[in-house]
Amino acid sequence: MDRLSTATITKSRYTLNYGLRLDKGTASELTHPRVPILLPDGSVGDMTLHVMNGTADEIKAQLLDSIDAFFDIYADVYGDVSRSTIVD
Repeated sequence: MDRLSTATITKSRYTLNYGLRLDKGTASELTHPRVPILLPDGSVGDMTLHVMNGTADEIKAQLLDSIDAFFDIYADVYGDVSRSTIVD
């Protein structure tokens, strides 16, 4: 029996922390406050908040580009996270 056909490939598991809020008006896009978060292992980390201004369609386009860039960056770091592994 071929060992390769019975091998199980497991991928690393991750937690994605995110939050969204849509407010009327505009805010400074130069400020990137950091907020504390409780990590899965019980330790405390922090997360940067980002601000995007525009119409709802412009913000959605910016957000989708930002998500793609996020996963592209982590693909370089972890190797098993990429756009090709994300299901629409």
